[in-house]
Amino acid sequence: MLKGLQGKTVLVTGAAGGIGRAACDRLLAEGARVVAVDLNVEELRRAYGHDVVECVAADLTTAAGAAACVTAAERFGGLDLAFLNAGVEGVAANVADFSEKNFDHVFNINVRGSFLCAQAVVRHMLQRAKGGGILFTASIAGLKCNPTTAVYNASKHAVVGLAKCLASEVGAKGIRVNVLCPGVVDTRMIHSLEVSMGAASGVGTDTMQQAMRTGNALGRYGTAEEIAAIAAWILSDEAPYCHGETFTIGGGLMAS
Repeated sequence: MLKGLQGKTVLVTGAAGGIGRAACDRLLAEGARVVAVDLNVEELRRAYGHDVVECVAADLTTAAGAAACVTAAERFGGLDLAFLNAGVEGVAANVADFSEKNFDHVFNINVRGSFLCAQAVVRHMLQRAKGGGILFTASIAGLKCNPTTAVYNASKHAVVGLAKCLASEVGAKGIRVNVLCPGVVDTRMIHSLEVSMGAASGVGTDTMQQAMRTGNALGRYGTAEEIAAIAAWILSDEAPYCHGETFTIGGGLMAS
């Protein structure tokens, strides 16, 4: 068991998807209580119909939706930790071909949503004055560049920047802030990108999938459970000096 998670209340956004769902499972296994947030709340309620999970349907692109996540934690006495994981991949296209509508969709969820949720969480933690921890999910795409995914990459660069700036603001007040940058993980999101990137690059889905799978030093996809394990460790008391850090988990992708 990881130190410091037993009995803690953790907010997980994007909780119905691959990494979010795996994070909920891991945190529950560590003895935490979870506020699980996703628009697909019925899926969450089917999976977590017990007394240590509060399932919330919230639009995190609105201040009211972000605040609702914090309010839901009052059932457990308030938030101790937050895994701000919600995000979308959008579509792959060259910058010259990308639509304004799709741009707004990606940035509203990945950037505006991350900001508003972080803002609500920080205000809550400062008011409680008990410290806490916040972990953002960005992506290795937030540290690198790729053809046809400029908007997604730009949104994840923004999340990395947000996390680093927030860390400089609240560290002295006992709130640790870090950002997780997964590589190619076997989830719905990556398989959606394979289709979209293959079409935009003119190479086909099978070719793009093979490139994704074998493009790192380990030659495979990561799993949502592997990412969740690192997320739980960062949020736990096992990593008290980790603050303002960017953790890449990409099977050697950053070495290539």
